[in-house]
Amino acid sequence: MPTRFRVVLLGSSALLIASTAHAAAVSDAGDTVSGIVVTAPREENVARQRQMEAQNLIEVQSADTIAKYPDFNAAEALGRIPGVSLSSDTGEGRFVNIRGIDANLNGATYGGVVLLNTNPGGTAAGGGGRAVEFDTVPTGAIDGIVVTKTRLPEQEGEGLGGTVELTPRSAANLSRPFLEGTLGWGYEPLHSHTGPMNVELAGGARFGFGDHGLIIAGDGQDQPVRAGWISNPTPFSFVLNASRKDDRRAVDDLEVSYVDANTPPTDTTAHQYDFRRYDYHRRRFGYGGEFDFEPNEDHSYYVRASVAGYVEAVHKNFLLLTKMDGGTNAPNPADPNGFVTTTTPAITLTDEQETHRNQVYAVGGKDRFGDLVIDYRASYSRATFDVGYNYGATFTGPSGTPVAYNNVSNVDFPTYSFITDANHPTAFNPNDASQYRLTKIGNSTEHDVDSESAYAINAFTPVHLINDSDRIKIGFEARLRDKTVNPVAYDFSAVTWPSVLLSTVSGPANTYYDGHYTNGPFIDRYAIRTIYNGAAGITSATNPNGYFQAQEDIYAGYGQYTTDIDAWSFLAGARVENTQAKYTAYVQTNNNAPVLSSTSADYTDVFPTAQVKYAFAPDLIARAIYSTGIGRPGFEQNKATASINTTTDPGTVLITRGNPNLKPTTGNNFDLSLEYYMGNGGVVQVGLFDKQFDNYIVPRVQHGITTDPLAPGQLANVTSYLNVASAYARGAEFAYHQKFVFLPDPFDGFGLEANLTLVDSRFQEYDAATSGSGTAQFGPLPGTSKVTWNLAGFYEEHGLQVRLSSQYVSHSLFGLGGDKSLDVIQDDRLTMDLTSSYQIDPRLSVYFNAKNLLDTPLRYYEGSPNRPIQREFYGVTYEAGVRFKL
Repeated sequence: MPTRFRVVLLGSSALLIASTAHAAAVSDAGDTVSGIVVTAPREENVARQRQMEAQNLIEVQSADTIAKYPDFNAAEALGRIPGVSLSSDTGEGRFVNIRGIDANLNGATYGGVVLLNTNPGGTAAGGGGRAVEFDTVPTGAIDGIVVTKTRLPEQEGEGLGGTVELTPRSAANLSRPFLEGTLGWGYEPLHSHTGPMNVELAGGARFGFGDHGLIIAGDGQDQPVRAGWISNPTPFSFVLNASRKDDRRAVDDLEVSYVDANTPPTDTTAHQYDFRRYDYHRRRFGYGGEFDFEPNEDHSYYVRASVAGYVEAVHKNFLLLTKMDGGTNAPNPADPNGFVTTTTPAITLTDEQETHRNQVYAVGGKDRFGDLVIDYRASYSRATFDVGYNYGATFTGPSGTPVAYNNVSNVDFPTYSFITDANHPTAFNPNDASQYRLTKIGNSTEHDVDSESAYAINAFTPVHLINDSDRIKIGFEARLRDKTVNPVAYDFSAVTWPSVLLSTVSGPANTYYDGHYTNGPFIDRYAIRTIYNGAAGITSATNPNGYFQAQEDIYAGYGQYTTDIDAWSFLAGARVENTQAKYTAYVQTNNNAPVLSSTSADYTDVFPTAQVKYAFAPDLIARAIYSTGIGRPGFEQNKATASINTTTDPGTVLITRGNPNLKPTTGNNFDLSLEYYMGNGGVVQVGLFDKQFDNYIVPRVQHGITTDPLAPGQLANVTSYLNVASAYARGAEFAYHQKFVFLPDPFDGFGLEANLTLVDSRFQEYDAATSGSGTAQFGPLPGTSKVTWNLAGFYEEHGLQVRLSSQYVSHSLFGLGGDKSLDVIQDDRLTMDLTSSYQIDPRLSVYFNAKNLLDTPLRYYEGSPNRPIQREFYGVTYEAGVRFKL
């Protein structure tokens, strides 16, 4: 009988048996145990208390705190937490790093169920393909966030930096009916877009049935405890929630690729300039609910469902100056900092729609039999990524067009102008649509599915080995994961595109980038769709270079022991995980047709932990912790196939080849923490951490390859992956939050919230044989920022809440380029936001938010800051609305 079938059968049977069992009598045992789900409360004060009482090192952010910031999604809310740095894309937070560890190596759960990533080829640093996109979850779909920095044996082994738990709204502790919601609207001025639109609604109640019909808890009528197993007069509870957040974000982007004739580069001669204008329309959704049955204080059961994600349409219009290295790129006699060369101008279109969707379903419960407490869960998690269409069109202008440019005097705002020469007596006008002719139309689609069925059971009981506080907990879990990535390639070899001038399918040119540049004639995407739909001979098939399947099953068991001795608390235990995996992809050899090939992996790891907590006083706590974890090879890293990209850097083929022989990365973590808790949610924290990694996975890049079998005779940059013996990340964390209640009224509403994380990390980027300079080179871990801080000043009193907050993330390694002088670096970023609200009465409030007040660009550079390769501006976003609670 296959292992998977046995696990499903046993897991389902155990769940059925446990859910039908009940105790014959009510126990008076005083010990309690948290269930499988580690939850965050909605109230800030309760969140701080839970953080203080935890045996391990965690950060808890409540729904109340989340609402104090203008964050669109869970990623942006996470970026406010000490030790967490935010990675943005297209103007929104998407991925998060914990203590400098890139997003591919951190864990994520939703209500205790593993949260899967929708798009394995996403934009997270490190390229692992496991990073969870937290922008799929709107803030209105969660009750709070728990970031675990030192894992317990009962938690998943994955999460070298830490684990993020998004807590859904729960029905378990409802004491009265509630209905609350938000309605907001805003304006995004960069391209004069309306929006964002924000609608949130949640409601729930606890109820039962008595002799006179329906009973609702909290209606003012006390109900006596009944005799029998269903002694709770209101044993049923439910909560439902739905949210929708739409925005029409605009992006002004300028990108450049350099010739890089030498390593390290000696000048800034350009290969291509891209003047990019984006219009996004993202429709983010989240809905779900929970139904609980609590017949008595010893037994409770639940069913939970949650769906979150977004549908995004994007219209991109590019003016490209291509093939600039085809000219002389000679110094400009009229400009000592400039160059003169030739180019082939082009106008391109991207017209795409994609859908990201996460679904989580769970059924479980908890039963107490005397001193023994058992909790259990069966769950199903599913993540999908669908590209419904991705049309592209290219209109090409005259080749050999002379152009002069200067990217030295002002590296962030380079200047250029079309000039004349003997063959071009009139300077080219980039806004003249009649100068461009259709040369290509393309399309691509993709349909990816990632799903996981899981079964977990825990048992908890006091053991009285040292004193009455001794507790032991054991548990078992099975996770059965299937992932399929299925990109579809379209063949246009049999298609003859009509000879169309851009002037027949475009509108006027746009001046963009704060008036610095033209974006060229604006292509009519609907006209391109008409041409595409009228073409004959288009065929499609699975793209073998991008397709892969992964079957990854994890079987785990653990044991942990805790005890309290005076002011000391101790925890020790270990988790064992066996990973059985099979990875399948197309492999091409000797220029033959690609064939499916599979590789298997089977390995077992043990993750011990020891954690000590000492209370100098009830509100002053010290912790010393040793913990371990694992980061499995990314799906993009260990697949046996290679992917080809010919669009990111026209003229150069980018090949990424997986390594099926990669080992998982393992880590040993050491933490010290001192925490002082004050009233009103106040806290002062100081912490030190040291993370040592074995078999850290790094990319290796080779430039200028012309013999790769996937691109014979073409210039190619080839990336592969390997394990390096060791790497580390160590640093310090500081956090401070206090409301100044000691000041006289009305100044007692003022307060300050601040946190700072300092990280020092290191790994070998290149050995002497592979670096462009011929020397071994070391650098910080991918995605690791040396300095991250948040600072917020606030006023919360007399119904008024105002908060001015800023966030700083220092530069980090985004991608390896074959030599440190060619590495892609995400630059320092400082942002500022304003949130405000006024409580009209206990049930109604109004709010106003302004986001990205500094209009800080997302900036990348190559090697050094004077070689920028991308600068995106998003503009300020304004939103106002109302919130109600009934």
